[in-house]
Amino acid sequence: MADSTRESLRAWLDLLRASNVIKKDVDARFRLEFDQSISRFDALAALERANRNGLRAGALSRQLMVSEGNVTHTMSKLLRDRLVLKRHDDDDGRVVIYSLSDEGMKLFNRMARAHRRWIRDIFSEFSKDELIVLRKLLHQLPRQQQTRQQQTRQQQKAVA
Repeated sequence: MADSTRESLRAWLDLLRASNVIKKDVDARFRLEFDQSISRFDALAALERANRNGLRAGALSRQLMVSEGNVTHTMSKLLRDRLVLKRHDDDDGRVVIYSLSDEGMKLFNRMARAHRRWIRDIFSEFSKDELIVLRKLLHQLPRQQQTRQQQTRQQQKAVA
């Protein structure tokens, strides 16, 4: 195995490991302090960014990068706890739109403050310059992948 391939695989595994450790830690903190999961926090955050207009279930699914079934499952718990409101689109009654309730907004704001504090603490060992370099490197990955996907699509069209 070429050294670059080995280092790529190691980097991939290190990235996954670090991401999973941080995600599990933050999830445990959300559950302990707020009796909510990180998935519910992510949904509340997406709805907060959408403002009072809310988000269609499909858009929420794309933002969270999960299936619509997963969104439905997460939202049912948030609806049950009255943290989220659900309505049907005026133009298409089949379309569901979710938005934060006042109670959901209050909880989200408390959770977001805690989340910012936890993430700051998790990354406190890095200098500002190190964090900037880390972010630049991580931002390169999706761009490189998008370029590869475009090249693959072009090759597929050329063959077809």
